[in-house]
Amino acid sequence: MRLEPLCTITMRYTSGCWHQPYGRTLESAQEGVGFGQGEGAVTGDIEGGAMWANYPRRREDGVWTPNVRGVLTTDAGKSLLLSIHGLSVAEQAPGHRRAVTARVELTSEDVEYRWLNTCFLVGEGEIDETQERWWLRTFVCINEQALGPPGIGTEPPARFRQRGSALR
Repeated sequence: MRLEPLCTITMRYTSGCWHQPYGRTLESAQEGVGFGQGEGAVTGDIEGGAMWANYPRRREDGVWTPNVRGVLTTDAGKSLLLSIHGLSVAEQAPGHRRAVTARVELTSEDVEYRWLNTCFLVGEGEIDETQERWWLRTFVCINEQALGPPGIGTEPPARFRQRGSALR
């Protein structure tokens, strides 16, 4: 598998509510839920703004599981639907930061971005809990084992195309 950088999504919460409704067992082990929404920007091969909402769960071990839905609007006015599911793990670093790894889905009916409808994307980044800001660098996962391009969908730009496998 080859990872090709696509874009960076930066997000800032404009409002949120975080609860631990099931009681506390240990200070470091408590389940929780939350809801937050916000705005952001996207830079790279896609340029524009973001509007999104997150309904994550906090596991007993302290790991948050982002569950984001939103829309990216390009500078040209085209829209891509956004979905992010992943893990947010506290870091042993200065401040209140969490490392994020995620599966990212981008879907669009626009011809220019329709190729993303059949792509598997991943993201890595951080959340700064003090500033309520987070960012994800996203990558397209290119299947290096496939013998040919996808049999459905729109052909991606050359940089994101499957090359086939030399192992077969």
